[in-house]
Amino acid sequence: MNMEKDMKKRKVENKLNDFSGSEWATHSGSIVSYNGIRPLKQRIHGAAFPHSLAEDHIKMYTKKGDTILDPFMGVGTSLDAAAKLGRNGVGFEINKQFIKLAKKDLDQHHLNINSQKIIPDNIMNLLNHIKQESIDFIITSPPYCNLLNNIMKKFAAKCEFKNGKKNRGIVNAKPYSSLKEDLGNLNHKDFIEQIDKVFEYTYKVIKPDSYAVWVVKDFRDIKNKIPYINFHNDIINSAVKKGWILWDIRIYDQSKFRPLVVLGYPSRNYYLNIGHSYILIFKKPGKRE
Repeated sequence: MNMEKDMKKRKVENKLNDFSGSEWATHSGSIVSYNGIRPLKQRIHGAAFPHSLAEDHIKMYTKKGDTILDPFMGVGTSLDAAAKLGRNGVGFEINKQFIKLAKKDLDQHHLNINSQKIIPDNIMNLLNHIKQESIDFIITSPPYCNLLNNIMKKFAAKCEFKNGKKNRGIVNAKPYSSLKEDLGNLNHKDFIEQIDKVFEYTYKVIKPDSYAVWVVKDFRDIKNKIPYINFHNDIINSAVKKGWILWDIRIYDQSKFRPLVVLGYPSRNYYLNIGHSYILIFKKPGKRE
């Protein structure tokens, strides 16, 4: 007897999501890839995760009618996916251009904008807007300290090579804003101090026995002579410090859409192309009412 028939026979309720037994297994891979097709608003943002990634994880960790939170909403990819899947969404964002793009997209695609709430405020003010233990799921991708401000022109002037031949130039993402409160403008030390607070505040608003997904990538700070920053480990340490349990890690393979480029040539500094991100899955312990 297979799992689904056994569950029906015993009338077992799936308490986490709306998956069947076979769907539960299908979505459980630890190495994943997603399509590289990006709408215009994501190209303007420069570092948004794919809609399919947001949709996949929202389906995995929530049921219809649940409420998701994105502390760093950007152009609203997570809210688009939430609306499409029949979930309520709340997003925090301080960049006015990103907010405008997010609202426009929800309206144009008739994605039940009434179920999606955009809060134009700093995530540090989260507890002023959201009730404690009212959120079912969190999905986000944070800014990477002041990385985008520190990319050296020489290091950024990369060329894609295919079959040993130069193909085209690669352009890096631009800084998100010049706002002082933008975590993307903080140095590494100050950034981690603020991320500690984000994990503290989000821990308070999410329900017990619920998940948070953070999509992050390690990077380099060549300007300050730091060859490799273990950023995903920084995020894990911040989360665990504030009570979250590290539940799982997925490898998000982006190599198909990130062509190999020349980094460091012809010096003795041989850099690998970082063609993957980490999908960090945390869980708040406890039991739901």
